[in-house]
Amino acid sequence: MKAFFLLLLLSFLQLVMTTCSSAPLDPGAVVRGSWEYYKRTFIMEGKVIRLKNNHDTVSEGESYAMLRAVLMDDRKTFDECLAWTESNLSRKTSHGDHLLAWHFENGHISDTAAASDADIDYAFSLILASRKWNESRYLELAREVLQSILDHETLEINGRLYLLPATEMKPSSNGYIAQNPSYYAPSNFKIFYEVSDDKRWLKLVDTAYDLLRRLQKPRGGFNANGLIPDWCALDENGEIKPLPDKSELFGWDALRVPLRMMADYQLNGDHRSLEVLRRFSLFFEHEFNQNGRILSEYSCENATGKPYENPLFYTAAFAATDAVGSSVAASILQRQREFLRQNGNEYSYGDLDDYYVNSIAWLVEYYQINKTNNEP
Repeated sequence: MKAFFLLLLLSFLQLVMTTCSSAPLDPGAVVRGSWEYYKRTFIMEGKVIRLKNNHDTVSEGESYAMLRAVLMDDRKTFDECLAWTESNLSRKTSHGDHLLAWHFENGHISDTAAASDADIDYAFSLILASRKWNESRYLELAREVLQSILDHETLEINGRLYLLPATEMKPSSNGYIAQNPSYYAPSNFKIFYEVSDDKRWLKLVDTAYDLLRRLQKPRGGFNANGLIPDWCALDENGEIKPLPDKSELFGWDALRVPLRMMADYQLNGDHRSLEVLRRFSLFFEHEFNQNGRILSEYSCENATGKPYENPLFYTAAFAATDAVGSSVAASILQRQREFLRQNGNEYSYGDLDDYYVNSIAWLVEYYQINKTNNEP
């Protein structure tokens, strides 16, 4: 299946030496160079370190690194991260499942709860690795993780199956169930169905699009500007409510939603993903045309952003506007690239120590390479 061998060809792309101000950039050079920077800066013997958070490690970081290692055909780094993750984050002994404890700090697990977004990307990376390197043990572990996700990180509400953000995130005192829309990954779920033949994954695909559709309309306290909040809640009838003490902004979590949608659109051509992206694009196009920039952490209620720029919000804006062929997509991409730094063959984004930005921002160049090839 060609979809899992795409970046083998990157080994043959010419590395073009460019600066942040020169154009055009070579997307292949940026993808490869940013991976080299990421490995050198944030990965130590398979452990992904958040330099700005007391050098701690989160399961999400391990999943990001493993997925990226597969795409870069870097089996050495993949196996190192897998070994560290299984040795230090696996809940197999403590809880009897195959999920990952989300937080590791000061040499030990500091919170044993599992975060479903990390578990989903972890399983996805294992499936891709099994196909790229023809290794059955990766697939066997992935299937165990998938079963644990369904067993411990899903809940049926009013006849619909929902994804729980974390294993310990139980109903609140008012009966509300927390939801993080950016955790839903329809393109991943479709591949999970392929390898498990469990139709609950397809139910989660439908739930994802139903939830996003409702959030992009003026219901549940959010208006029709197309933005999605970081967090929301569901009552016992599945109606959307604000979630107390959690961000209602289109912020650091929700910016991943356009990227998840772009993946499903590129891989599967799902018309529902394009509908979500189109609503996002209308907002970003208006914002960019009106103000000449994309801000950060927008209010979903009145669409006002905090007065600073960050490459990740340009990354989200580009994913949406490029998918629908917006006239501002190229300009947004150029603004995102203004945050790009080069040192020799290495590339990084924004704050050199910012693990999260450098985990995600490179995807705009990856999409540039593969948007016509139906690659993950």
